[in-house]
Amino acid sequence: MESHLSKVKGLSLLALLITGLIACGVGGDTGRLSMSLTDKPTDDYQAVYVTIKEVAIHAAGDPEGTWTTVLDLNKTYNLMALANGVREQLGIVSLDPGNYTQLRLIIGTESDGGTNILDDVHPFANYVIDMDGATHEMKIPSGIQTGIKLVQGFEINENATTELTFDFDASRSVVVAGNSGKYILKPTIQVIDTEVATVINGTVTTTEGAATVGVPGALVTIQVYVDQTDPVIDDVIVKTSTFTDDTGAYKFFFAVVEPTTFNLVTTKTDFAPAFDQIIDAVSGNAYTRNFTLVAPAAVGTVDIAIAGAPTDETPVTLSFRQAVTIGSANTVVEVKSLSFLNGAYPGDQDYQVVLPAGDYKVVASTPGKASLEIPLTVTATPNAQLSVSFPI
Repeated sequence: MESHLSKVKGLSLLALLITGLIACGVGGDTGRLSMSLTDKPTDDYQAVYVTIKEVAIHAAGDPEGTWTTVLDLNKTYNLMALANGVREQLGIVSLDPGNYTQLRLIIGTESDGGTNILDDVHPFANYVIDMDGATHEMKIPSGIQTGIKLVQGFEINENATTELTFDFDASRSVVVAGNSGKYILKPTIQVIDTEVATVINGTVTTTEGAATVGVPGALVTIQVYVDQTDPVIDDVIVKTSTFTDDTGAYKFFFAVVEPTTFNLVTTKTDFAPAFDQIIDAVSGNAYTRNFTLVAPAAVGTVDIAIAGAPTDETPVTLSFRQAVTIGSANTVVEVKSLSFLNGAYPGDQDYQVVLPAGDYKVVASTPGKASLEIPLTVTATPNAQLSVSFPI
């Protein structure tokens, strides 16, 4: 789910590395990089902790394979402490002017020894605290244990400040492996150039009796639809997402560098999705979009089977999409996205999803495999069967 706004860079876990850059000073006429961190939250966990051990940078003129370590940190972060438009200043670092093309991030295997939201010492370097207060260690796939190479860089200009906001998508970065009890860390980050940031905010409400009340915990996503045939995964691009607060309010802070039409999609368990659209949004503007949620006419359960992922620890992302009309525009939106590992029904509730009844197109993707497009019809009964099998 890589963003395609030219100023919004999909750099997995770049958000977390910048804290330690404050320790890296460069002499002479330098530029500055100012960094802040925000989070795309999830309502599945009370906390998501990730430990960053080391970061290195690669300048445009460096020989291939050359890295300069700028951070030896080993710091554990609670990503859920930042959500819904809240940003935390991470630091300002001086760097030589120029183009920095790559960074390499090492995930830590030992925590920093601090305490978590339960006032307990971190039991693991990378873990979640679920809604029942239980902790679950997140395993790191072997492919990123030696470091995550981030190939999209940033520009530093002399005597000027480049300001970036790093937006971590917690909901897409934690993968649950069904009844196995395994939790996998699959980092997903977007980088926002603050200079061209746009604000979208509003409220999500419903009717209870004669009263209109806010809906807390509703997921609001900003999407772009691009009608194409290959790769099908990029037909719908989710730019950013957030959850409403206790009053039903939400707020986005993200980048737009050219007029873009956005689909806004609001979902919440026990409600039908709600949609709106911003046509030709531009940088620096503020937009307000409010939603009213109602109960769906019917809901159904989908049993899911996954096979053919490269390994049993490689996540498979399922994007559940629908063709809808917003205003007078026919478009396609994502109403739900989930990640699974190789596994099968029946009897595994972790491999089930409940959706409003209707017709869907499911796009399945996993690293190293061509994306699959699978039609799906959901009815109240019986359970729909979704079998995803990547060619070996």
